[in-house]
Amino acid sequence: MNLIFATCEHQPLVAPDDAPLAEALLARGISVTPIPWTEIDPYAVLDAPPVVLRSTWDYHRVPTLFRAWLESLTDSGRTVWNDATIARGNIDKIYLRQFESRGIAIPQTQWLHHIDNDAIAQALANAGWDRAVFKPRIAATAYGTFLVSRGVQLSDEDLAPARASGALLQEFVPDIEHSGEISLVYVDGAFSHAVSKHAKSGDFRVQQDFGGSVKPMAPSSTLLSFADRVMAQVTGSPLYARVDVVETNGGPLLMELELIEPELYFLHVPAAAGTLANAILRRLT
Repeated sequence: MNLIFATCEHQPLVAPDDAPLAEALLARGISVTPIPWTEIDPYAVLDAPPVVLRSTWDYHRVPTLFRAWLESLTDSGRTVWNDATIARGNIDKIYLRQFESRGIAIPQTQWLHHIDNDAIAQALANAGWDRAVFKPRIAATAYGTFLVSRGVQLSDEDLAPARASGALLQEFVPDIEHSGEISLVYVDGAFSHAVSKHAKSGDFRVQQDFGGSVKPMAPSSTLLSFADRVMAQVTGSPLYARVDVVETNGGPLLMELELIEPELYFLHVPAAAGTLANAILRRLT
């Protein structure tokens, strides 16, 4: 049996964090071929291997093209995990507003349509916030994301990603500075493993790309219950999901629900690669 891992042009090979998954699949008789998503024909359905969205890490730079590709996968009926409909609904962070309306706690958020420094300053003043995180509605790996405060001026280059998609301004959650962010990974709807992520000193971004650190952890029952509630809101049956949460004195806050191309931290929790490999095998057979 064969699978295609959808990657991206600037990193076409299997991502390092996905190497344990590829090895676990091979041990189960399933070979993996990495192909940039822009080179995968959605309509090549005859004897075509299923596609697993894994490291499509440039989709946020060409979201219209990515949406069209996902829609073509839906139209053609080609097998893709996560399902193209699930992935399409996760592109725009406006989904967070829908989750909030269903009782899922998120940081206090303002949604900005007109994007300039005056609009940011006015939103900060209206909310009474000293600091906030400004990010595009369509982004990945902290792309176009900045910690802003009153008087801070962003350049036109800084604002360009948000001008393309709209933006959200979230009150800065200080707990992230000392407690970090927790990622809970789910496989076929069931909790698999979790890691805690901490920003380097002087930064607020927990991603490893910016010097952040990662370590495995066992989530509390409160965290698990919260993440289960988040997953219960997902329409469809995702093969994998990552729930990013910050613990606060007032309870957990949902930062992101990653359903397209999240890093799943197999380099930090190698045994979890077997869990996902088994889930893929079940779907194939």
